[in-house]
Amino acid sequence: LTGAMLAGAISVKFVGLFVVLYVGIFTIGQLWFILGDVSKPFLYTLKHFIARAICLIAVPIVLYISFFYIHLTILSKSGSGDGFYSSLFQSTLEGNRLYNASMPKDVAYGAL
Repeated sequence: LTGAMLAGAISVKFVGLFVVLYVGIFTIGQLWFILGDVSKPFLYTLKHFIARAICLIAVPIVLYISFFYIHLTILSKSGSGDGFYSSLFQSTLEGNRLYNASMPKDVAYGAL
């Protein structure tokens, strides 16, 4: 659940990166405490590390990428904010005046 919330926090604004940083520092502290407990076997520490790596690193990354994949798959229509994007990206938006326009991907030397 924490991993999903971390993905949501960073997807909304990059200020959510500070939330991810806070949770990461807190998790490092907990893992350091577990590592220092010599009464526990090493496998116990390894299981904690792997579980936290999956739940707090892998899950948020997969969710973050999934959010943008869904976003760019569904939202393929033109809108009022198209001017903020490159003309190459605008040419992929349905309803934009540049839709399916043929344009070079690279600018030749001296063309500007």
